[in-house]
Amino acid sequence: MEQQETFSLFKSLSVHKVLELVHLLEIYKSDVFVEKKQVMASGKSVLGMMSVFTTIRIGDEITMWAKGEDAAQVCAAVRTFLEDYHTMDTELGFWEEEGVETVEKAMTGSLNQWSPNIRHVAKSYLKTTR
Repeated sequence: MEQQETFSLFKSLSVHKVLELVHLLEIYKSDVFVEKKQVMASGKSVLGMMSVFTTIRIGDEITMWAKGEDAAQVCAAVRTFLEDYHTMDTELGFWEEEGVETVEKAMTGSLNQWSPNIRHVAKSYLKTTR
């Protein structure tokens, strides 16, 4: 079964929240992909999700596709996750803000190429999640 859902977002996700979302999606069997402004990423890829969710601007829309036996549950879980995140009124700490800025600069600066900065960022995030 395949399911598609579009979300309107009002703020970017913190690095910590993107990691939480990726870990949430990893428990499902379905393949998950997200797209923002013609940039598509796997929902189970930390770097891909960072490139999509840390650069959100007010009013950006994210389209998510889930394909598999539990696609409906995946969409419901993501909807709940994003709704809960947008109702929270917490400010980012200094290090979280620095992480967002570093990832955003590295992702937007690299475009389609893997620069040494991207490799460095990827290594640091993979070390913290595995």
